[in-house]
Amino acid sequence: MKQLYNDLLQEPLKDFNPLEPESTFKSIADDLMKKYCVKCGDNEYYFAELEFYYYRTKDKEMLGINKSQWEGVTYPRIAKAGDFFYHLSGCDICFESHLVKSGKEIDGEGGGILIRSIVDKYGNVTAGPINCVNTMLNACGRGIVPFLDKIEGKRVQDVEVCSTFRFLGDKDYKNIIKGENKDGKYKLAFYNEKISPNDWNKARPSYYSYRFK
Repeated sequence: MKQLYNDLLQEPLKDFNPLEPESTFKSIADDLMKKYCVKCGDNEYYFAELEFYYYRTKDKEMLGINKSQWEGVTYPRIAKAGDFFYHLSGCDICFESHLVKSGKEIDGEGGGILIRSIVDKYGNVTAGPINCVNTMLNACGRGIVPFLDKIEGKRVQDVEVCSTFRFLGDKDYKNIIKGENKDGKYKLAFYNEKISPNDWNKARPSYYSYRFK
């Protein structure tokens, strides 16, 4: 599976431009949403919403004053491509990563894809990264852990990947409305637009159910 994850998560990063990240991330999100799932015992969960975090020290000069938006929100980690990394904000699917804290800065390269929303085979949406962790772990049962796996066939007809600004709370939401969000012009989150607004609202009845195109 290592080569599979490298092709999925690492190959697109070879030509990655941190000043134009959307096309690279959207390609990965498209593959994950249409061809992959989280296996939890006998249960499968498909990706409904993903959020990207990636940082490389060698890009520091290029990023300039925007550096903090990449570095400050990426958790340090040492992980292989495809590993699940659990943290205070939820669970990431990792890129190949060697990111360590060096004083007040992060050194190295890597990051992950935060699982923000999932949907089961019956169309039930679980929204919010902590809710996703709880749902996946509870579905696994004793002694079983969630893992990334290919699904039978593709879900092309059920998925339309749309990009949006990532936001972590009410303050970010209001800043996006005012055009002052920390990600500036970047849309680093992706969601399945074919899930109905009503399903989003039932899963997460708050400002989070709104999507910025």
